[in-house]
Amino acid sequence: MQKYTVLGISLCDYGVREALRNTDGFLHSGGLNTVAYISGAILAQASKEEDLKRCVERIDMTICAEADVLEAVGIAGRNRVREIDEQSYLRELLRKLNRNRNSVYLLAETAEGLEGFKDIITEYQENLFIRGCGAYEDFDRQPERLVNALNDLTPDVVISCMPWMGDFRLTYEYGQYVNAKLWVSLPLGIVNPIRKTSFFTGMSRRLKNRLFTKQVNEYNNSRKPGDGL
Repeated sequence: MQKYTVLGISLCDYGVREALRNTDGFLHSGGLNTVAYISGAILAQASKEEDLKRCVERIDMTICAEADVLEAVGIAGRNRVREIDEQSYLRELLRKLNRNRNSVYLLAETAEGLEGFKDIITEYQENLFIRGCGAYEDFDRQPERLVNALNDLTPDVVISCMPWMGDFRLTYEYGQYVNAKLWVSLPLGIVNPIRKTSFFTGMSRRLKNRLFTKQVNEYNNSRKPGDGL
Protein backbone atom coordinates (compact mmCIF):
# COMPACT_ATOMS: atom_id res chain seq x y z
CA MET A 1 0.00 0.00 0.00
CA GLN A 2 1.17 3.50 -0.82
CA LYS A 3 -0.53 6.55 0.58
CA TYR A 4 -0.63 9.63 -1.61
CA THR A 5 -2.36 12.97 -1.92
CA VAL A 6 -3.37 14.38 -5.28
CA LEU A 7 -5.26 17.64 -5.85
CA GLY A 8 -5.89 17.79 -2.11
CA ILE A 9 -7.51 14.32 -2.00
CA SER A 10 -5.90 11.73 0.28
CA LEU A 11 -5.96 8.17 -1.06
CA CYS A 12 -4.15 4.83 -0.95
CA ASP A 13 -2.96 2.68 -3.86
CA TYR A 14 -2.91 -1.10 -3.58
CA GLY A 15 -1.24 -3.64 -5.82
CA VAL A 16 -3.52 -6.41 -7.06
CA ARG A 17 -2.53 -9.00 -4.46
CA GLU A 18 -3.07 -6.63 -1.55
CA ALA A 19 -6.31 -5.35 -3.07
CA LEU A 20 -7.61 -8.92 -3.34
CA ARG A 21 -6.67 -9.59 0.30
CA ASN A 22 -8.61 -6.47 1.26
CA THR A 23 -11.53 -7.72 -0.81
CA ASP A 24 -11.51 -11.02 1.08
CA GLY A 25 -11.72 -9.05 4.29
CA PHE A 26 -14.59 -6.96 2.94
CA LEU A 27 -16.55 -10.08 1.99
CA HIS A 28 -16.30 -11.30 5.59
CA SER A 29 -16.60 -8.01 7.46
CA GLY A 30 -20.31 -8.21 8.24
CA GLY A 31 -21.17 -4.84 6.68
CA LEU A 32 -21.10 -3.15 3.30
CA ASN A 33 -17.69 -2.08 2.04
CA THR A 34 -17.11 -0.02 -1.09
CA VAL A 35 -14.57 -0.32 -3.89
CA ALA A 36 -14.45 2.21 -6.73
CA TYR A 37 -12.40 2.77 -9.84
CA ILE A 38 -11.05 6.30 -10.20
CA SER A 39 -9.29 8.31 -12.88
CA GLY A 40 -7.54 11.63 -13.19
CA ALA A 41 -10.69 13.18 -14.64
CA ILE A 42 -12.74 12.01 -11.67
CA LEU A 43 -10.25 13.37 -9.16
CA ALA A 44 -9.94 16.67 -11.02
CA GLN A 45 -13.69 17.21 -10.76
CA ALA A 46 -13.95 15.92 -7.19
CA SER A 47 -11.24 18.31 -6.03
CA LYS A 48 -13.48 21.25 -6.96
CA GLU A 49 -16.46 20.24 -4.81
CA GLU A 50 -16.11 19.43 -1.14
CA ASP A 51 -18.99 16.95 -1.05
CA LEU A 52 -17.56 14.98 -3.98
CA LYS A 53 -14.11 15.02 -2.40
CA ARG A 54 -15.64 13.63 0.78
CA CYS A 55 -17.42 10.89 -1.18
CA VAL A 56 -14.16 9.81 -2.81
CA GLU A 57 -12.15 9.81 0.41
CA ARG A 58 -14.80 7.75 2.22
CA ILE A 59 -14.60 4.88 -0.31
CA ASP A 60 -13.03 1.90 1.45
CA MET A 61 -10.68 1.09 -1.42
CA THR A 62 -10.02 2.96 -4.65
CA ILE A 63 -8.54 1.34 -7.76
CA CYS A 64 -6.82 3.41 -10.44
CA ALA A 65 -8.43 2.85 -13.82
CA GLU A 66 -5.50 4.50 -15.58
CA ALA A 67 -1.90 5.09 -14.62
CA ASP A 68 -2.22 8.88 -14.95
CA VAL A 69 -2.98 9.34 -11.26
CA LEU A 70 0.04 7.37 -10.04
CA GLU A 71 2.34 8.89 -12.66
CA ALA A 72 1.32 12.37 -11.56
CA VAL A 73 2.40 11.66 -7.98
CA GLY A 74 5.51 9.70 -8.94
CA ILE A 75 4.59 6.21 -7.71
CA ALA A 76 3.82 4.47 -11.01
CA GLY A 77 6.12 1.44 -10.95
CA ARG A 78 6.34 -0.69 -14.09
CA ASN A 79 4.52 -3.68 -12.58
CA ARG A 80 1.78 -1.49 -11.17
CA VAL A 81 1.22 0.19 -14.54
CA ARG A 82 0.93 -3.22 -16.19
CA GLU A 83 -1.65 -4.32 -13.61
CA ILE A 84 -3.68 -1.20 -14.36
CA ASP A 85 -3.40 -1.57 -18.14
CA GLU A 86 -4.49 -5.21 -17.97
CA GLN A 87 -7.42 -4.54 -15.59
CA SER A 88 -5.88 -7.20 -13.37
CA TYR A 89 -7.89 -6.40 -10.25
CA LEU A 90 -11.23 -6.60 -12.05
CA ARG A 91 -10.30 -9.84 -13.78
CA GLU A 92 -9.16 -11.47 -10.53
CA LEU A 93 -12.12 -10.11 -8.58
CA LEU A 94 -14.64 -11.59 -11.00
CA ARG A 95 -12.75 -14.90 -11.02
CA LYS A 96 -12.88 -14.94 -7.23
CA LEU A 97 -16.61 -14.21 -7.16
CA ASN A 98 -17.22 -16.95 -9.69
CA ARG A 99 -15.04 -19.46 -7.86
CA ASN A 100 -16.70 -18.75 -4.51
CA ARG A 101 -20.19 -18.56 -6.06
CA ASN A 102 -20.83 -15.15 -4.54
CA SER A 103 -24.13 -13.72 -5.74
CA VAL A 104 -23.92 -10.54 -7.81
CA TYR A 105 -26.35 -7.74 -8.69
CA LEU A 106 -25.54 -5.65 -11.78
CA LEU A 107 -26.70 -2.04 -11.75
CA ALA A 108 -26.58 0.49 -14.59
CA GLU A 109 -28.11 3.92 -15.15
CA THR A 110 -30.39 2.91 -18.03
CA ALA A 111 -31.88 -0.27 -19.49
CA GLU A 112 -29.78 0.17 -22.61
CA GLY A 113 -26.66 0.71 -20.54
CA LEU A 114 -27.45 -2.39 -18.51
CA GLU A 115 -27.41 -4.60 -21.61
CA GLY A 116 -24.01 -3.32 -22.62
CA PHE A 117 -22.72 -3.64 -19.07
CA LYS A 118 -23.83 -7.27 -18.85
CA ASP A 119 -21.98 -8.00 -22.10
CA ILE A 120 -18.78 -6.45 -20.75
CA ILE A 121 -18.96 -8.33 -17.44
CA THR A 122 -19.63 -11.60 -19.29
CA GLU A 123 -16.64 -10.95 -21.52
CA TYR A 124 -14.43 -10.62 -18.46
CA GLN A 125 -15.96 -13.61 -16.64
CA GLU A 126 -18.61 -16.05 -17.77
CA ASN A 127 -20.99 -17.96 -15.50
CA LEU A 128 -21.12 -15.46 -12.65
CA PHE A 129 -23.91 -16.10 -10.16
CA ILE A 130 -26.11 -13.16 -11.19
CA ARG A 131 -28.88 -12.83 -8.64
CA GLY A 132 -30.40 -9.77 -10.29
CA CYS A 133 -29.93 -6.82 -12.63
CA GLY A 134 -31.46 -3.38 -12.65
CA ALA A 135 -31.45 0.05 -14.26
CA TYR A 136 -31.54 3.01 -11.89
CA GLU A 137 -34.00 4.76 -14.18
CA ASP A 138 -36.49 1.95 -13.55
CA PHE A 139 -36.52 2.99 -9.88
CA ASP A 140 -37.19 6.58 -10.98
CA ARG A 141 -33.69 7.26 -9.66
CA GLN A 142 -35.07 7.08 -6.13
CA PRO A 143 -32.39 5.62 -3.83
CA GLU A 144 -34.93 4.24 -1.35
CA ARG A 145 -36.64 2.16 -4.03
CA LEU A 146 -33.30 0.79 -5.22
CA VAL A 147 -32.22 -0.07 -1.68
CA ASN A 148 -35.50 -1.90 -1.05
CA ALA A 149 -35.03 -3.92 -4.25
CA LEU A 150 -31.46 -4.82 -3.32
CA ASN A 151 -32.48 -5.85 0.19
CA ASP A 152 -35.22 -8.09 -1.20
CA LEU A 153 -32.55 -9.98 -3.14
CA THR A 154 -29.64 -9.64 -0.65
CA PRO A 155 -26.80 -10.19 -3.15
CA ASP A 156 -23.29 -10.60 -1.81
CA VAL A 157 -21.93 -8.03 -4.24
CA VAL A 158 -23.37 -5.06 -6.15
CA ILE A 159 -21.42 -4.03 -9.26
CA SER A 160 -22.53 -0.71 -10.69
CA CYS A 161 -21.79 1.11 -13.93
CA MET A 162 -23.24 4.61 -13.76
CA PRO A 163 -22.05 8.23 -14.04
CA TRP A 164 -19.56 8.49 -11.23
CA MET A 165 -20.98 11.46 -9.33
CA GLY A 166 -24.36 9.83 -8.78
CA ASP A 167 -22.78 6.45 -8.12
CA PHE A 168 -20.36 7.71 -5.45
CA ARG A 169 -23.03 9.84 -3.78
CA LEU A 170 -25.37 6.85 -3.75
CA THR A 171 -22.94 4.59 -1.92
CA TYR A 172 -21.85 7.40 0.41
CA GLU A 173 -25.37 8.38 1.46
CA TYR A 174 -27.26 5.06 1.22
CA GLY A 175 -24.64 2.32 1.39
CA GLN A 176 -25.21 1.85 5.12
CA TYR A 177 -28.77 0.68 4.38
CA VAL A 178 -27.82 -1.96 1.78
CA ASN A 179 -27.72 -5.58 2.93
CA ALA A 180 -24.76 -6.62 0.81
CA LYS A 181 -21.11 -7.28 1.55
CA LEU A 182 -19.43 -5.33 -1.23
CA TRP A 183 -20.34 -2.57 -3.69
CA VAL A 184 -17.95 -2.18 -6.63
CA SER A 185 -18.36 1.03 -8.63
CA LEU A 186 -17.15 0.94 -12.21
CA PRO A 187 -17.97 4.48 -13.37
CA LEU A 188 -19.47 4.77 -16.83
CA GLY A 189 -16.72 4.67 -19.47
CA ILE A 190 -14.06 3.38 -17.07
CA VAL A 191 -14.23 -0.31 -18.02
CA ASN A 192 -14.57 -1.16 -21.70
CA PRO A 193 -14.75 -4.39 -23.69
CA ILE A 194 -11.53 -6.37 -23.70
CA ARG A 195 -9.34 -5.36 -26.60
CA LYS A 196 -5.72 -4.94 -27.42
CA THR A 197 -4.31 -1.47 -26.94
CA SER A 198 -3.95 0.25 -30.29
CA PHE A 199 -1.33 2.81 -31.26
CA PHE A 200 -3.91 5.60 -31.10
CA THR A 201 -5.22 4.39 -27.73
CA GLY A 202 -1.68 4.51 -26.39
CA MET A 203 -1.17 8.03 -27.74
CA SER A 204 -4.43 9.19 -26.20
CA ARG A 205 -3.47 7.75 -22.84
CA ARG A 206 -0.05 9.42 -22.89
CA LEU A 207 -1.66 12.74 -23.75
CA LYS A 208 -4.16 12.42 -20.88
CA ASN A 209 -1.31 11.48 -18.55
CA ARG A 210 0.65 14.61 -19.49
CA LEU A 211 -2.39 16.84 -19.12
CA PHE A 212 -3.26 15.46 -15.70
CA THR A 213 0.35 15.70 -14.51
CA LYS A 214 0.38 19.34 -15.66
CA GLN A 215 -2.83 19.98 -13.73
CA VAL A 216 -1.39 18.38 -10.59
CA ASN A 217 1.83 20.38 -10.88
CA GLU A 218 -0.13 23.61 -11.26
CA TYR A 219 -2.21 22.74 -8.20
CA ASN A 220 0.90 21.95 -6.16
CA ASN A 221 2.64 25.16 -7.24
CA SER A 222 -0.40 27.23 -6.30
CA ARG A 223 -0.19 25.81 -2.76
CA LYS A 224 3.47 26.68 -2.24
CA PRO A 225 4.30 29.68 -0.06
CA GLY A 226 4.20 32.85 -2.16
CA ASP A 227 7.46 34.44 -3.17
CA GLY A 228 7.47 37.63 -1.21
CA LEU A 229 3.67 37.71 -0.84
